[in-house]
Amino acid sequence: MHTMPFIKHYLFLSIIFFALASGPNCVSAIDETQQDTPLTNESENKDSIPIYIISQLKFDGNKHFNQKKLRDLFGWQPKKVYSRNEISDGFERIVKAYKRDGYVFAQVVPLPSPASTNNVSIGIEVKIREGKRLRFGNFSILGNKLFSKSKILRELGLRKGQFFTQEALETGIERIQMIYSEYGHPKVEIEPAIQNLSPTHGSLDFSLHIREGEKVRISDLKVSGLEKTKQHVVIREIPIKANEEYDQKKIDGSYHRLRNLGYFHYVNPTLIEEGATEDTVIFHAKVTEGRTGRLIGVLGYAPPVEGSESVPQLTGVVEFGETNLLGTGRDIHFHWKSGLLNALRVGYKEPWILGRPITLGVAYSQLKQRNPFNDEESEEKEANLSGFSKFDRYYEGEVTLGYKYLNFESIIPTLPAQNINDPLNMPPHPTDVDRIPTTESGRGLKYSITLRLTRDSRDYYLNPTRGRRDSFAVELSRSEFRLRKIWFDIQQYFQTWENQIIAIELHGAAAWGVNIPPTELFYLGGASNLRGYDEDWFSGPRRVHANLEYRFIMGRNSQFFTFLDLGSVTFIDRPSEFDRLRLGYGFGARLESKGGIIQLDYGLAAGDSALRGKIHVKLGASF
Repeated sequence: MHTMPFIKHYLFLSIIFFALASGPNCVSAIDETQQDTPLTNESENKDSIPIYIISQLKFDGNKHFNQKKLRDLFGWQPKKVYSRNEISDGFERIVKAYKRDGYVFAQVVPLPSPASTNNVSIGIEVKIREGKRLRFGNFSILGNKLFSKSKILRELGLRKGQFFTQEALETGIERIQMIYSEYGHPKVEIEPAIQNLSPTHGSLDFSLHIREGEKVRISDLKVSGLEKTKQHVVIREIPIKANEEYDQKKIDGSYHRLRNLGYFHYVNPTLIEEGATEDTVIFHAKVTEGRTGRLIGVLGYAPPVEGSESVPQLTGVVEFGETNLLGTGRDIHFHWKSGLLNALRVGYKEPWILGRPITLGVAYSQLKQRNPFNDEESEEKEANLSGFSKFDRYYEGEVTLGYKYLNFESIIPTLPAQNINDPLNMPPHPTDVDRIPTTESGRGLKYSITLRLTRDSRDYYLNPTRGRRDSFAVELSRSEFRLRKIWFDIQQYFQTWENQIIAIELHGAAAWGVNIPPTELFYLGGASNLRGYDEDWFSGPRRVHANLEYRFIMGRNSQFFTFLDLGSVTFIDRPSEFDRLRLGYGFGARLESKGGIIQLDYGLAAGDSALRGKIHVKLGASF
């Protein structure tokens, strides 16, 4: 494990034992006495090293591995030229693969034959003798004092009769090492030894000799590589303190926290160094600082609607933020958005109030929304005070007190008559929102309190490859509108193959109240939730949407992806009834450069032609 440099175990003893017990496993593919005419170039003539082309490679007697797997292990390519050593190494890899999976008596016997008159091209038929596959037998535990034998065997996770694999044994030993390191013994040594090997019964008895070592404490905390950030700003963010006992969970939590602070471009995963004495270690984080200032522009383009007099529309978002102002961890941000919904928001956050992990934030925002039916505008102005606190390894709590002034014109739309010729009742987008509205004006104040709980276990927040982020929030308010709101968000990341990730997101929100102002509704459409549709085109008192992406990771902050977005909102006049489900799909890229991050999405709404997609461009500059 990357944060446990002192832990040792001795599986090489088992490998040596297997090599001795199994006898000769591989016969040379090329007889040294064979008279051949090797194909050589000038340098090879100098050293008299024969090389061969293997035109055919067949295996016989194999059951555990198929032909393709064995050829891949060997590294066979039909026109590749091999030396005698490369051929021997290829068969040795096959033998080792069998041993790793418990076939410690496996033998590989290659039988070469000339495939051409000059003996340069050869064919090899390989006889595989797999032998009996070993199973785990009994385990004995020696030297343990801190933990009982039963607890160690539970952590080992192996049972008698289970097929032996080297990986399973190593994984079990690492789990034992982990529990010792969590209790202050990171220098534990675990030596596996074979007590009894029975080829007849195919069983292998092990003993684990444990040397627990001294209890270790952390003598000092250091951070190197800082240029802008103050060292105490970093030290206060990690859960480790000087002179406390070593705890592997805290070490791993510190690495996770450092990666997700957003201050660093790189954090060296080796965090522990030897101390001045046997019972001490030093926590030393070696970091490379990144750019924490962000200037982001989002440009949206929507082509004109077919059969209408509409014109192409541009929408935009500008965001500015600095998450580590002057290296102090302070946060300032600015947000501006144009379109049907115009927004302006500014804010500031002060971390570590009174030396505690509490952040206070203040923000001011104003919104103006244009009614697409009659061009009337609704507006709101809001100020709030927020408190944030992190606790445990992944959790963050937030409390926000808000004050809002609203001046609005609410819209009660009437649905058009159903199209009886459309069995699915699915009019084309976006004319399905062409409704006959009635309006009702309103004005008032709103006082609110919002509570939010977030759990974030993502390995890296900007480009996660595993982990999950869950968030739940509820808002209670006092006003003429008697509003209540809830939100939930779930984001899960799975790795399929190397550098390939599935990202799944589920989001929901709901509001209850009387004569809900338009700016208090939930909006759907555009780059942030339903790509392929106009920005904020749909709105309602309740909203659900989901996003599925298949990502190809190209760099630390770079990826290509395809996506599928789904979403719906409820009708304003019937808040418990959802409109039909909208679907968007397409592809995109997120690319990191020295100047910042560029994100491009091309989205199509269901039923749109390939050339009628919406383009969403997000340009980010770092400083």
